[in-house]
Amino acid sequence: MMDKILRLVADKRVIAAVFLAIMVALGGVFWYLEKKVTSQTLERLSDQLSLALENQLEKERSSALRYALILSQNTALSDALDREDEDRGFEILSEVMESIKLYTDALIRSQVITADYVIFARSWDNSYAGMPLDFHRPDLLYFQNHKKPRSAIEVGRKLGVKATVPVYRDQKMIGFVEVVSFFETTEEYFERLGIDLYILMEDRFFNTAVFMQENPAIGKEYILANPKYTQSDLKLLEGVDFKTLRHARVLYSGGRYLFYEPMKNGSGETIGAFVFSLTPKQISTYAHSDEEDISFLIHLTRNELYDVVTKKTFDNAQFQSSYDKELLYLKDVVPAEDRELFLEEARERLNAYSKEELIGIMLDYKVSKEIKGEIR
Repeated sequence: MMDKILRLVADKRVIAAVFLAIMVALGGVFWYLEKKVTSQTLERLSDQLSLALENQLEKERSSALRYALILSQNTALSDALDREDEDRGFEILSEVMESIKLYTDALIRSQVITADYVIFARSWDNSYAGMPLDFHRPDLLYFQNHKKPRSAIEVGRKLGVKATVPVYRDQKMIGFVEVVSFFETTEEYFERLGIDLYILMEDRFFNTAVFMQENPAIGKEYILANPKYTQSDLKLLEGVDFKTLRHARVLYSGGRYLFYEPMKNGSGETIGAFVFSLTPKQISTYAHSDEEDISFLIHLTRNELYDVVTKKTFDNAQFQSSYDKELLYLKDVVPAEDRELFLEEARERLNAYSKEELIGIMLDYKVSKEIKGEIR
């Protein structure tokens, strides 16, 4: 009788051990699958955030360049620059900016710089007229060997997007017209989505960016460029291992998921970083969504995704420069008094294209605006 009881107890122990082993194995499988899903979610979300960021930055660069090109065609402004009449230049610049603010509700910051890199007029604060910029704007040296405008993130007295257009009079460069922005629209875009975006400039530009020397230092590597921040933001950033984050692109730190994107200037040099911060709850929401839902959740339409991806591949194949592309878009907004100058410039630029290239541009310009339906 005792032997039967002992065997029964032993059998129960074996069953319990087997059951426990099965539960541990299932737990391990579920843990592995959950970890795999999270990893895939983080990778997908990182790609989507990267595309969304590039899309927003491209909008800032294009918008700034268009306004700068329009200003560069203002003959009264270029006349004032040629005559070195700073008061008249500021007056014209202010009038144009006020008109833009009145009719579009857009706050545009513009400035005119002389050929020897001195501030001629500045729309938002003209107290710096006459101040040299050569030390603070090494990117302007680009125009010693190039005539085409460019729009890019650059470090000056402050980090921002700068669209710069050289102005010529009788084949001689007399200065630059520039429109600047400081990532306001990009920050607002992600803020509306509940996603924190930190804009970081590398600390090596401390002496150049004199208007950012009071900004918080993040370790020994970065300076925070965001105008608004909290102590919680600083605590989070100060606890980040940026070397690991740069390598992995995604890092869990301080109770948040952080996503890294390098910041590059117009020469392709890394000058800082964009860091996104999301809560585990947001990640969990995305983890239970498919790829289409993620795109929807960050409000990036399929057409915008398509534009960002195809821009990197096809823009340079059709247009020889971004200047040529913007020149085409400006044809309907050039003032009547500057129409002849604009047409002369357009003819000169388009003469550099072959017949096949011109046909390709015409087809793209007409057809791209009529694309409808789903992109799969």
